[in-house]
Parts: sequence; structure tokens; C-alpha cells
Amino acid sequence: MACSNTMDTARAPRDDAGRFEPGTPVALRSINEYGHHGRAVGFTVAGTVVVDSDEFSVVATTPDSEVRNRAGVGSGPNGRLVLPDDWDGSYREATWFGSTVVRVHQRDVPWSVWRWHDGVQWEPDWYVNLETPWVRSDVGFDTQDWTLDVVARQAADGWQVSFKDVDELAFLESSGFWSAERATSIRAAGEAARDAASARSWPFDAEWEAWLPRDSTPVALPTGWERVA
Repeated sequence: MACSNTMDTARAPRDDAGRFEPGTPVALRSINEYGHHGRAVGFTVAGTVVVDSDEFSVVATTPDSEVRNRAGVGSGPNGRLVLPDDWDGSYREATWFGSTVVRVHQRDVPWSVWRWHDGVQWEPDWYVNLETPWVRSDVGFDTQDWTLDVVARQAADGWQVSFKDVDELAFLESSGFWSAERATSIRAAGEAARDAASARSWPFDAEWEAWLPRDSTPVALPTGWERVA
């Protein structure tokens, strides 16, 4: 399916405080240092701004919206981690598959909370993505994915919360991609995120229906998504 809503970054609608207007197509980008490649986009996904306030931002990604991730040989326990020396500087073109995902980021918090809607109802799984707090860029929001995640699910025997990708974080630490100090800080953030999920604090207790996108049209990545200042 072809994507639409291609955005000219020079005309990205903002308010007087620099916040994105609802309905703005944006790129959510994970940015890191990748060896001789320097500071670069590691992964990006297109989405549409639902809310962008001083307190929090909400971005929704509909199926078939554009995605880019680093090309190269995957390694690690799940074979999907592309280390700096294995990256040729190019990107794989892909699209978002499955259900619409709604991501909520509370300002200055080192994670975002994700939830999926299949067009009829919310799916039972929740996802807490450990990352640096979102920062607005010319094309959307920039962050740095920290590999470790928290997953939660409403099961028959109650609310279940656990970590995901603990093994991948350990691999990146042992390979030197993450320093021991950074890995320790990531795990500490993970504990805080797990506590928040277990307590079902905001935004777990928010009214998510208000954040569903009105338009299910796939979204293209904005022009200039690969440029890092």
C-alpha cells in the first residue's frame, strides 16, 4: 500500500511554543553513536501526532506506515542486533505491520508506553519502551532506544508485568556497545518502569480512546528523516 502525507519539514505545523499541531506527520527516531559512522539514526518510524503538550506527547502509527532500520548482519541472542562494525550505513525499507500502535511519552520520563488497537478493540498487551526522553526535532521526536523493555498483559489470573530483551541488553554490554555504567542506569530505569506498570499509574489509567487516530491512512516518513544535526 502506498504511503501518503509526505511532509516538507520546512512547513511542519508548530504552535508558538514549538509544539507539533495534532495531525502532523512525524518521524520517531532512535539516535545513537555508531562507531566510524558517528551519530546517526538507528531506527525510525512514521507516525501522526495526536497530542503534543508541555506534559506529554502521543504519536500513533497506522499499519503500512514507513519504517527504516539499519541494514547489516544481525547478531546477539536473537540475531537482530546490528553492531556498528556490521552496519554499512544504509537502511532497510519496511512498513509497520499489524495493528495501529499508540505511543504515549510523559515529558522527561525515560520510557514511553505503547498500546495496540486492531480497529475494533484494544489488544491485551502493553509495552513500555525504555529510552531517553523524547526531544522535538525538525522532523518529529528524537530519542535513544535502550534495548530493555517492560511488557504487561491483562491475563485471566491477573495483571502480569515482566522484562523483555534482558539478554540483548547483556549482549550489548558485553560487546562494548553499552558501557557498564550505562547498562546499570538502563536497568535502574527498567525497575522504575516495571514499578509504574505494576501500579498501573498514568498513562496506564488514562482514557486511551481519546488518543486513537481518526485517519488510518499509512504515513510516509518526512523529508530529511536521515539527517542528524
